[in-house]
Amino acid sequence: MTLLLVLAILLGLIGFGMPIAFALISIAVGIFWFADVDQLIVAQRLYRGVQSFPLLAVPLFILAGQIMSRAGISGHLIEFAKTLVGQMRGGLAAVNVVTSMFFAGMSGTSMSDTAAVGGMIIDPMVKRGYSRPFTAAVTAASSTIGIIIPPSVPMVIMGAYLGISTGALFAAGLVSGVLLGLALILASWIISVRAGYPVEAPFSARRTGSAFLKALPALTMPAIILGGILGGIFTPTEASAVAVVYGTAVGMFYYRTLTLRAIYTTLCEAAVLSGSVMLVTAAASVMGFAFTYEQLADSILRPLAEMEMSPTAFLFLLSVILIVAGTFLDGIAMVYIIVPLFFPAIQVLGIDPVHFGMVVVICWGIGQQTPPVGAALFITAAIARVDMLSLTRANLPFILVMLLVLVAVILFPETIVLSVPRALGL
Repeated sequence: MTLLLVLAILLGLIGFGMPIAFALISIAVGIFWFADVDQLIVAQRLYRGVQSFPLLAVPLFILAGQIMSRAGISGHLIEFAKTLVGQMRGGLAAVNVVTSMFFAGMSGTSMSDTAAVGGMIIDPMVKRGYSRPFTAAVTAASSTIGIIIPPSVPMVIMGAYLGISTGALFAAGLVSGVLLGLALILASWIISVRAGYPVEAPFSARRTGSAFLKALPALTMPAIILGGILGGIFTPTEASAVAVVYGTAVGMFYYRTLTLRAIYTTLCEAAVLSGSVMLVTAAASVMGFAFTYEQLADSILRPLAEMEMSPTAFLFLLSVILIVAGTFLDGIAMVYIIVPLFFPAIQVLGIDPVHFGMVVVICWGIGQQTPPVGAALFITAAIARVDMLSLTRANLPFILVMLLVLVAVILFPETIVLSVPRALGL
């Protein structure tokens, strides 16, 4: 009852318009006040919540994604993707998804993916006859791949907080992210066939080769990041710094689209975005500590132990809770509030932490697609100039695809999630 009361108050504060970070801190202050704990601990936990070397990768990956976006890399990726899948019925919809898969290897966040890819491809799709709601839905749904294909800011945050290997999570996201991308392409093709959307230029090896060479420096960035991490050359945090340096060099000296003024603007944008992410991270850390102090996780573990739930049933139950919570909670807040309540149970049930983490990340991505707190939806709706109701209705088939991928991840962890990490010895 205590846990339900706390969550109800939290939802009430958020519902009345209080920023999520301040709502989390307010709940923590209330818990400590009733427990007669010195409130100085709030300031200490706020500081400790972001005093983590792995978390340093978060602002750096955000900065790297902003740099690649500002440098106009997405335009070259779109042209390359168009030569690969443009000949399909509804080719630009498939191009949208493939470009997001490429960009996911650089940005680490769905927001960067949505802004960079959506800003370049939404208007051309509309001019080619695609409906605005469908165009926006494809863009929003494909941006979810940005947090599944590594590098992934949510994986960094979750790995640092729960003590899961970030490298293993990155490796686990490869197959899952590609599977989601292929599933979204299939869904886009089915819808495009029914709607009669156009086909782009037929396949040309010469045009594909030329587009590949132009996009090669951008495509090399994910290879450097993942190769360095999985090969043991540098840590994810060091990889994020390498990504910033590499992205700046490519933008300034190869594409020559990144000026000193653009770098300054990019630093400011990345600072604002990083500040908002890290503030929620710090506040959620305080809230998580308050939950731990009051042993609220026991109220979850006892019923689970009594039910003798199987690992698969537990993950399905967790997914339902996370997806529902994701409709009104920011993903970071969800990881710090909901996930720690269930994380201790995986040891009892024998669930691999990497499998658990991948389920959480996919649920995080689905939460970004559902109103009222769907970050990807709001950004896409603004870029595409479409109302939220029409966008949500058009997005339902893609949400269904994400749910099917989630089911596959839960049922076949050895093949989809754990095969790559184990092959690499992670």
